Amino acid sequence: MTEAVRQIYWNVGEGFAPLALYLSALVALAVMTWGMLRDVARWRRGKPDARISELPARLVESLSQVFGQKRVLKDRRPGTMHALIFFGFLALFIGTDIIAVEEDFSIPLMGPQAGQILAGSFYQWYELILDTMGLVFLAGLVWAAWRRYQTKPDRLNNRQTDLWVLATLLYITATGFLLEGLRLANQSIGDIPVYQQAWAGNSYFGYGLATVFRTIGLGGGSGVALGLHGLFWYTHMLVTFAFIASIPFSKFKHIFYTPLNTFFRDTAPKGALMPIPDLEGEIEKDEPALGLATLADFTWKQRLDFDACMQCGRCQRKCPAYASGSELSPKFLITKMADLMRGEPILLRDGSVARVHQNVVADGTSEKGEAGQPADEREKYRIITGDAETIPLYEHGLFTENELWSCTTCRACMEECPAMIEHVDQIVGFRRNLAMIQSEVPGNVKRVLEGIERQGNPWRLPARDRMAWADGLDVPTMGEKENVDVLYWVGCAPSYDDRSKRVARTMIELFTRAGVDFAVLGEEETCTGDPARRMGEELLFQEMAKTNVGTFGQYTFKRLVTTCAHCYNTIKNEYNQFGGRAGIDYEVIHHTDFLAQLVADGKLTPTEKVEQRVTYHDPCYIGRYNDVYDAPRSVLQAIPGLELVEAPDWNRERAMCCGGGGGNAWMEGWGKKGINVIRLEQMQKAEPTTVAVACPFCMVMFEDAAKNTGVDETLARKDVAELLLEALPKHAAES
Repeated sequence: MTEAVRQIYWNVGEGFAPLALYLSALVALAVMTWGMLRDVARWRRGKPDARISELPARLVESLSQVFGQKRVLKDRRPGTMHALIFFGFLALFIGTDIIAVEEDFSIPLMGPQAGQILAGSFYQWYELILDTMGLVFLAGLVWAAWRRYQTKPDRLNNRQTDLWVLATLLYITATGFLLEGLRLANQSIGDIPVYQQAWAGNSYFGYGLATVFRTIGLGGGSGVALGLHGLFWYTHMLVTFAFIASIPFSKFKHIFYTPLNTFFRDTAPKGALMPIPDLEGEIEKDEPALGLATLADFTWKQRLDFDACMQCGRCQRKCPAYASGSELSPKFLITKMADLMRGEPILLRDGSVARVHQNVVADGTSEKGEAGQPADEREKYRIITGDAETIPLYEHGLFTENELWSCTTCRACMEECPAMIEHVDQIVGFRRNLAMIQSEVPGNVKRVLEGIERQGNPWRLPARDRMAWADGLDVPTMGEKENVDVLYWVGCAPSYDDRSKRVARTMIELFTRAGVDFAVLGEEETCTGDPARRMGEELLFQEMAKTNVGTFGQYTFKRLVTTCAHCYNTIKNEYNQFGGRAGIDYEVIHHTDFLAQLVADGKLTPTEKVEQRVTYHDPCYIGRYNDVYDAPRSVLQAIPGLELVEAPDWNRERAMCCGGGGGNAWMEGWGKKGINVIRLEQMQKAEPTTVAVACPFCMVMFEDAAKNTGVDETLARKDVAELLLEALPKHAAES
């Protein structure tokens, strides 16, 4: 038996074959480099965006996402498919690099012969591992092709480049195995056929193919076999380099751009929207640039988002607005901008295709009277005249009112996205321009913004009535006490909405029962500005934020507790942009976290049985935005007799929005079916008697859904605080 060894240019010779390989590699790498530099040049046209802080943390997270496939594997079945392709590709890439090192650098790393790596036991393990990972890669590719062209999930849209990527990779993998089989069936070392060597079996799949080839007469040095081997070798090489050259022009570019996008992700708190720098100074300009109106308004990082998108549709699958039948698809939001940035035909949400041409007038001819585009292209595409960088995005049907206002800012798209694309900031950016520059907002939005500005609440009710919820209760104010342990931030909904008022009154009783030193701001409290910011009225938000920060500075308190998920997120994560001291002078706590601590400390001890089967709804702004998942569940689990059941497939970070975020609590439904109705139906699959909530907006939305679906009398809706109060001895929550 001879020693295990690999002859790199077996059968094709060491004359023309290496020359063809190196020339092909040079051309492929040159084209790929040119394509990537062109992409970088497009990004650099964007506005500045500082993304270089916390470099070690960025690097660690990027590597963990890439090699741990953390986001990818959250969607189990397609995630597994992607992992097969990723790790198979990675192993084959490393294996090819080892061949290059041996052939081109002759570094004596391993093996009994100087400069030879692929020999001896290392080569045997090399073949075993690469055969296995080649099969893993092939399985992933076949799965991907079957899923894309046979099962066809609606979140995928097939483009020609998708077929190119799959076809070339399948061809490269298949010919790789065929080459191995033909080599094993025909190669000899000296006079001894490799097929007869015991170590040849380490290439078990190739060895199986070699057995088939020898059986059908394509072994033992057959001229036909050698000719086939040569044909496959050259086509394998050429297709491989053609694929490499095409990477910047297909979605496979995500192997470079997704890790880069992950590295440059936003490291600010998840709940903080990107502020407009020097907003007041910008407004004073003759032509202020506020929000996103054209491609030129996007930052370089947002442009990188466009190229990092792999069009997997995970964002679309989890988008509540899309599920409701609205015109919004987070995927199309990104892909439309990507097509526009690259100068490619723009696939629109309705299935039509638009294309931007400069100097083309209405009749399809140029300003010089020459044909702007052939007639067949004018018929095929919706022609948009202008410069891609400066055409208004709200014209020509590129984006619609329904599309931009139906977003609930729930962050489900961002939570699902493996490329960590930041959809919500872009949607709010569109709204900022519509609200502050073009004054084109839906009527309900305009009325909400007027209410916040004039009455300090989105319900447009008198500011003097803000304490009406506390009628009959002894509720101290900060003006009376000045220095307390807990400032209870009531929020607009519990102050003005009748159902939410009951939750505020419940909190007062729980504070009192636990002996908490607390107070409220009373009529000094005003809207946090959260709805204004999510609706795009950044100036109004900043005014509200600065007013509230100034009010906080007049008093001393250690903790700020609120029942409103939106107020909680805004005060905790966004007020520090405007001089707030959250996390420095005081801690911002959601009421479920606070109640969980009171229960754990024995200050509130639930002893009365509450015989209810309860499904808990995770509010977006304490869940996905702030990772508060366990505290509300721990409170519910501490209640005797209460059975806590999860909504199947739609809980914790994957819970669907109630439909009230992003200002949609005050808008007419944009879809064919209410998001609140869809969410309530999801929770009903767990067969609960009660839906538990932890946000007044969720309560309002589910109250409406229950009435509209006929379950008002059969499915109770209660705040976590109300259920806890029911379980305390000799006390019951208000009915």
